[in-house]
Amino acid sequence: MDAWIAGVAAGQHALITVAQLLTVLSSGAITQRVHRGSLHRRYTGVYVVGQPTLSREGEWLAATLACDGALSVRSGGLLHGVSRFHEEAIEVTTTRRMKLEGVRVHTVRRLDPRDITSHKGIPVTTIHRLLVDFTDGHTPHQIANVIHKAAFLGRFVEPAVRDAMARAHGRRNLGALERAIELHRMGSAGTRSGAEDAFLRIVASSEPLVNMDLLGFEADFRWPDRRLVVEVDGGQHPLRAEADEARDGVLHDAGWTVLRFSDREVYKRSARMLAALETYRLTRAPAAG
Repeated sequence: MDAWIAGVAAGQHALITVAQLLTVLSSGAITQRVHRGSLHRRYTGVYVVGQPTLSREGEWLAATLACDGALSVRSGGLLHGVSRFHEEAIEVTTTRRMKLEGVRVHTVRRLDPRDITSHKGIPVTTIHRLLVDFTDGHTPHQIANVIHKAAFLGRFVEPAVRDAMARAHGRRNLGALERAIELHRMGSAGTRSGAEDAFLRIVASSEPLVNMDLLGFEADFRWPDRRLVVEVDGGQHPLRAEADEARDGVLHDAGWTVLRFSDREVYKRSARMLAALETYRLTRAPAAG
């Protein structure tokens, strides 16, 4: 029996459910294995076999098994490899109304089988349903970045997204997804970082083109009418800085002004950055004092 249990768990990220155990063991035998440490309870009805800890994938699968649902939203985006967003808690969508420690449970009336798939042996909402769910709490430019990553992997199919939208009865923010699709069609990769999200909020009154091609380069933010490009930089390697300098020279020669700001300047909204943006009437610098 122990060999059979180990075999099942090997295909389930070291997990086994009580329903599976009861096909070969009595409830008393399960309790004995818990006491001797060969089974470790993770959630009600879900056990880890032979070890007290789980991999990240194991934690995701354990949550979906406990909820009888599918990994979703930020957790789903990380599993699919199409999202840059950190998960504050494991997110699972299910038709069951329940609470689970360490898990954000999204309860829906119905979860259509067409909106569920499996990746690495873990039930997860499809990328198309994922995009629908991202409309709650994410901007069109953030969603456009998820679309961009999915398209790079060959996994963005617009008709399938629209089918998922049609099944999402009562969702209020589908306009954000419509705009994200429009941005993708325009060639935008969406915002790629938290600093870019923050900068876009600062210049919200004058929306630029975001991460689109310009003379063979991808410009973070571009205002064609002002012939202005803004780049938001994190910490840079010297070779990257040298390449950026060469790129800026090409853009300058073509009649573009390039402004560069660090992540720190964006988050702190330094006087230098605000004054430069005010020159182009993109924002208002704070009053002195």
